[in-house]
This record gives sequence, C-alpha cells and structure tokens, in this order.
Amino acid sequence: MTNPEFHYVCLIDAPAEKVWQALTTAAFTRQYWHGTEVRSDWTVGSRVEFLVGDGEIGCEGEVLECDPPHRLTYSWHFPRNPATAAEAPSRVSFDLEALSGATKLTVVHNGFPGPDSATYAMVSTGWPFVIAGLKTLCEAGKTRDFSALHMD
Repeated sequence: MTNPEFHYVCLIDAPAEKVWQALTTAAFTRQYWHGTEVRSDWTVGSRVEFLVGDGEIGCEGEVLECDPPHRLTYSWHFPRNPATAAEAPSRVSFDLEALSGATKLTVVHNGFPGPDSATYAMVSTGWPFVIAGLKTLCEAGKTRDFSALHMD
C-alpha cells in the first residue's frame, strides 16, 4: 500500500506576498492557526516551531526550501501529541502562484511513515480548517480561526 499524501488547492483573493506573510509571521498565524505562533528565520536548515498558548512547542520542523513568495517547504513533527510523538517527521510544501493580484495556493503534505500514520490522520482533517482561516484573513482582513471548529 502507498503512503498517504494530502493535497489541497485554493484561490485566495490577495497577492502572493500577503499570503506568504500570513504563512510565515507569528502575528498572522496566531489569528487563524489554533492560536499558535510560528517562529523561524526561514533560512534553509533553520528550525521551525509552532508555539501554543502555554509557550510549549506544538509542532516543529526544519526549513527545507524557502523561495519567498513562491515556495516554502519544511519538515513537520508533533512532539506534544502522544499519538504522533514517535513518528518520523513528515513534510509540508506551500506553492504560491500569482494570478492577476490573487494567489493560487497549493498545499502538499507527504512523507508519512505509512497508511496508519497518526500525523496523516490529524493533518488531513485539520488542513482545510487552517487554510480556510488563512484565506479569510488574507481576503477580508478579519480573523476567524476555523480550526477551532475542527477541534470541537
């Protein structure tokens, strides 16, 4: 059996630079991504951390590719969750394509250890909510953490 992959494509009525900023800046991620704050200098080889409300690392990884505002790839690991802590890191990529002032965002999350991956189960149901919040923030300038709906 083939290892699973998550693919998601959406159009965001905002320039790629704005979408990039929303993906890579703590002030933005806190508003739409489970209240987490992303932290990295976005240099290849650098650490990526998503800090949760108590300052603990909810997700971590390493920057694998960074070409602002076109492509961002990093490894992904949930050390805080007992179901995912022992799994090897997976990989998430964001491709941003400028389309007349809008952005086509393609998210691919792959590299899961197998079809029963707890990480895959979490991200495959969680990404649509995170991306919906990103889209709303970039287009409307207002916040809505749709991921909180997923957590209920």
